[in-house]
Amino acid sequence: MSEKRVLRVLIVDDYDMTRTLLRIILRGQNFEVVGDATDGVMAIEMCARLKPDIMLLDVVMPKMNGLDVLAKLKASNSMPLVLMVTSAEEEKVVSQAMQLGASGYILKPFNTASVIETLNEARERFILRSAASVSRAAPNT
Repeated sequence: MSEKRVLRVLIVDDYDMTRTLLRIILRGQNFEVVGDATDGVMAIEMCARLKPDIMLLDVVMPKMNGLDVLAKLKASNSMPLVLMVTSAEEEKVVSQAMQLGASGYILKPFNTASVIETLNEARERFILRSAASVSRAAPNT
């Protein structure tokens, strides 16, 4: 069972170039980009409809910022693994995001190796989280 499961990714960033670069980096890496959103309102709608395994979420966006998106997803109880995509100046925001349920972050400007490494770490957390939810759902025998 050496083949990894393809995880579904939703990219949320208001900057076209960031979305395009992330899409290119993920191509051929056992991640399927199921969509991309340009603002927080669109992110919540797409997350509910597409049910991604992982969301790459920008912090600063129009209509609704990344922290508000996290809070709404947490309240709806349908949150995928969320990795914040942020610049170093937003360090305080990252700690807030982690308190709201984000699983990690990708620092801008990013490179291919750091994005792939962070997503592969997220893959392991996703597998562990999925296994834990299956074991909780299993009836006691």
